[in-house]
Amino acid sequence: MAGVHPSGLLRLATLVWLVLAPAAGAAESRLEVIERTLRGQPQAALRALEPVLAETRGVDHLPALILRGSLQVRVPDEDAAEATARELEALAPVAPLATAAAGLVRAGIWARHTPLGRADRALTGALAALPADAPDGMRLRFIAAQASVRQTQGKLDEAVALYQQAVNLADRAGPPWRRAELRSALAYVFFMARQQERAIALNAEATRLAVQADDLYAQVNAANADAIFAAAQGRAVDELRASQHAIALARRSGSKRLVVVTTANLADFYLKRREFTTALRLAQQALPLARELDDPSSEALALTNAGLAQIGLGRVDEGSARVRQALLMAERAGDLPTMAGTQGELGHALESAGRLPEAWAAYVEHRRLSDEVFQRQHQEAVLELQEGQDAERRQRELTALETENGLKEAQLLGRELQQRLWVLGLLAGVLLLAVVALLLRRMRQSNARLRSSNAELQAAGERDPLTGLANRRHFQAVMQQTAAVSFEGSLLLIDLDHFKQINDRHGHAAGDAVLVAMAQRLRAALREEDLTVRWGGEEFLIVVRSLPPEQVEALAERLLATIGSQPVGQGLSVVPVTASIGFATFPLLPAREPIPWERAVDVVDTALYLAKAHGRNRAYGVRALRAEATAEGAAGAASPPAHGLEHAWREGHAELAQLSGPQPAASTA
Repeated sequence: MAGVHPSGLLRLATLVWLVLAPAAGAAESRLEVIERTLRGQPQAALRALEPVLAETRGVDHLPALILRGSLQVRVPDEDAAEATARELEALAPVAPLATAAAGLVRAGIWARHTPLGRADRALTGALAALPADAPDGMRLRFIAAQASVRQTQGKLDEAVALYQQAVNLADRAGPPWRRAELRSALAYVFFMARQQERAIALNAEATRLAVQADDLYAQVNAANADAIFAAAQGRAVDELRASQHAIALARRSGSKRLVVVTTANLADFYLKRREFTTALRLAQQALPLARELDDPSSEALALTNAGLAQIGLGRVDEGSARVRQALLMAERAGDLPTMAGTQGELGHALESAGRLPEAWAAYVEHRRLSDEVFQRQHQEAVLELQEGQDAERRQRELTALETENGLKEAQLLGRELQQRLWVLGLLAGVLLLAVVALLLRRMRQSNARLRSSNAELQAAGERDPLTGLANRRHFQAVMQQTAAVSFEGSLLLIDLDHFKQINDRHGHAAGDAVLVAMAQRLRAALREEDLTVRWGGEEFLIVVRSLPPEQVEALAERLLATIGSQPVGQGLSVVPVTASIGFATFPLLPAREPIPWERAVDVVDTALYLAKAHGRNRAYGVRALRAEATAEGAAGAASPPAHGLEHAWREGHAELAQLSGPQPAASTA
């Protein structure tokens, strides 16, 4: 979220005071003013901090360095932040807090990159190095930083406990604006943990404190949190009221950065409700401000909102050009998740505008990028586990080395005693053997734990963390072990219909709940020997062995009913869900030629696209595919795959099964 500063006159008065205030005895108060008034503008805060850094030395220099390091991380300027961390380490002989402070700054640098295990371990070490008599106001910085990292890692219970500690410390030693912001942060974690009533009540308390402190930045934080909570619960009127209130506060603050963020949020609100004229007006207001601030991410967001609104108004070519400009900016920044989400939104907008070939291309690119994001997140999760294992292994090696050094000392002592007295030397030898036996036993135990950890790491690498289903890596491993030349059995590829609309209307928490519920329903509908895979995003792949084709068709029809007949409950909302399915039994009739598993997946994927193209909430199965269909598919490779299969079907070169799903219940909120 962007920063907030007071009105222009108050800001000018504040900066004049910072320049004229005496250095001796007032440095800490000047730092508090800088942080309170300029915390949303790191560049301006760094400029205001320069006189304080120039006038302080030794222990008095430490708080200013800590604030400079945190601002450099937010700019971001990682090289400068690392230089500040080294300056802090140089103060360690005169300031015991300096070592812990250097760890805090470096953790901020590492927290900008994934995986986050390195930042988490750095914060754990920094907290351990923090002196027992460290001030509460300093200690809460460390705790709040670790709470933020744990929240990003998805460790919500630990994040709640840490944020609660920070809130308690702030209540004892912190100013009202910090107490308000920590409560808003804790409220958001409560909301992510589905404790909605606690989240709303805590954010109301944050709002009261922010108003009491007359701190516009904290008030905007709380108003944005209210808008997020209302959007997730489907309370459109409350979401609009909170978003408009946030914009009004941002404009009062005079912060262009905050106006850009709040305006973009409100434009997104109107986009979701298809009020394209208003959304376009807001996006065009935000665009020049984002460019003036030289903020590529805000500029890309404004371009995307403006382009989607123009497509909704029928100005398809102009809108598409703007969205693709935003995609190019995200590509330069290497932001794959934003690219994937924007491609999905572009496909939905083009589909609504009737530009089906372009929508198809956007959906295909969305799927490719989503798969890449999924694979990257999976690799990062495995890397995080591996780093944790490596850290544990290094600790074991260090312990073993210390034990080995102790053993060498015992051997030297034994030789010395042997020279003095043989009897005592014999006793020392017995003790030495006992130590060796103990070390060998510990080594065997360590090796056993290492083997167990490796097995757990492999299992975690082949399991989807959200649904508990097997992931694509596990499926590929099974195929490589079991499929010698060709794949034999049945494949069913399932795609949840309009899943993006579920996220937009009910929130990502509801989307996750739908994915978990679908995984449970699939388990209940299938046999133990069947393999169910989360293929990526909202897609699931089912592998069925030893089942006749007619029973596979019955299974596909049963899965349509299992998924679509009962909505998913999410808080006060009821979310209807349907799916599209493509399926086939291999080897395919009539030739029954061998086919590798990769080609088998392509066949059912093509059938799935055909089901989606014919209205969704249905299943298409490939009963037979003749050689003529394969030849025609190769000749028409420039067309979407589903078009080639449908053409072969109508020409009599392919035989398809068509199944319809149940009519879903209406959504309630």
